[in-house]
Amino acid sequence: MIFKNTKFQVLLFSEMVSLIGDRILAVALVILVYDITGSAATVSILMMLKAIPSLFLGSVAGAMVDRLNRKWVMVFSNLTQGALVLIIPFTNELLVIYGVYFLLSVVNQFFIPARAATLPSIVPEKSLMAANSLFSMAFVGAIALGPMIAGVLIEAYGTSAAFFADSFTFLVPAVAVAFLALPQKSKPLQQSRFVDELRAGFSYISQNPTIRAALFLSGLVYMGIGAVSVLGIVIADKVLGVGAGGYGMMMSSMGVGMLVGAIAAGKWGRQFDTIQLASAGAIMAGAAIAILPFATSLYFAFALNLVLGAGMVFVQTSANTLFQTSPEELRGRVMGVAQSLMGAASFLAMGFAGFVAEWIGFAPVLTLVGGGSVVAGGFFFAAGLSGRQATREK
Repeated sequence: MIFKNTKFQVLLFSEMVSLIGDRILAVALVILVYDITGSAATVSILMMLKAIPSLFLGSVAGAMVDRLNRKWVMVFSNLTQGALVLIIPFTNELLVIYGVYFLLSVVNQFFIPARAATLPSIVPEKSLMAANSLFSMAFVGAIALGPMIAGVLIEAYGTSAAFFADSFTFLVPAVAVAFLALPQKSKPLQQSRFVDELRAGFSYISQNPTIRAALFLSGLVYMGIGAVSVLGIVIADKVLGVGAGGYGMMMSSMGVGMLVGAIAAGKWGRQFDTIQLASAGAIMAGAAIAILPFATSLYFAFALNLVLGAGMVFVQTSANTLFQTSPEELRGRVMGVAQSLMGAASFLAMGFAGFVAEWIGFAPVLTLVGGGSVVAGGFFFAAGLSGRQATREK
């Protein structure tokens, strides 16, 4: 039973605390930067700085994680991020704040594949889908709790209190994981060049059609989520006439859908093949995105965003489960490539969706992005690729 696994419980608790801290930091930084500059553009730059390291470092970080002790990568990543956050309350220099946030994202590129690659070593393969679903639920819970905690702290004690609290959320998982006895990964018989190890990761992905399919579907869905994040306010304002408040409620309904999807994937996901479930999720998410510009009421938009959130979690949970069944010595590299792809998809969508929408309109943009996800999901569903088969052949 996964809930009786102490090591998993510690990792899950650590992740929940860390994710809540991430949301506290995001809210506090947006408020701080806007207070300093009074400019929404400076906030956009902040968000781009968060995404840039994943574009260029995800694959490299994943390869380095495969060389290092993953437990101590997680510990030192958390300690480093906690120390970096403590710089922010003592400065009002925008460039310093930008630099710290950029470095936080750089360090986090090492933590993410280390944690994801560790999970299969402490959880039986048959329980991976349920384990990843619980991590998805932790993410949704953090989205709900983090901003609320940040708001209370900032209102009562100022933005500095939020940064001190966030630093503490890095210390807790660092200490918890440091005292956790995790299995050591097998070491290669001989040391090879770093470039060769990086190339081996790409070679494994290129030769594994199920991994490629999961990466492709994940990239499309993340691109759709990014486009909706940018253009959703336009739909709320111009189509539904509900303004920023309605936009916030639409995004909240997506969070509800993510929670429903995480619960469903955890309870019934193991009954389905991972690629088939990811394909179904891509179809659900893509259809919701494509129809969203034509929503006739706020309640219809709520329902579409709920389907979008559930579909996104089906893709994310299935893909992560499949990535984690990669050979142990290559697992970090596979997770790193996935991390880079997700970052690139989100960055491109958020960066260009608004500009393209000015040219051809927001409805064609969302229809194209969503339609692409539906077509890809339908193709891979019909192709009969099997994630279970990939696991057996590992």
